[in-house]
Amino acid sequence: MAEQDFSNTSRRLGAATLDLISDHAELFVLELQEQKRHSSQQLLWLGITAACAFMLFLLLNALLIVLLWDRYDYLLLIAMSIFYACSGLFCIWRLKSAHNHAQPPFSASLQELKKTKEQLLP
Repeated sequence: MAEQDFSNTSRRLGAATLDLISDHAELFVLELQEQKRHSSQQLLWLGITAACAFMLFLLLNALLIVLLWDRYDYLLLIAMSIFYACSGLFCIWRLKSAHNHAQPPFSASLQELKKTKEQLLP
């Protein structure tokens, strides 16, 4: 009788372990798909924004040079170069700041694993 109880208990423990592993694998796959979709969408919008911004900068630069070349010639080019260098540095700073404050990927899976570990271990 004790052997049968041990067998049933070990089967239930094995089934519970398999269910737990299956749940964690499902959560991981869902988060991986979500991260992939989010990254693809971000890259698409980043590409479109970069193309539009590049065209805008080209046209504005051409307009400034045509309108102000007679008065400021090379001073205009130096001022524009300084402006774009400062703008680029600001963009890099903002990008690093956003990267540092982003939530790490798969945080829900890690939290779920920690919770499971706490439940299983006394």
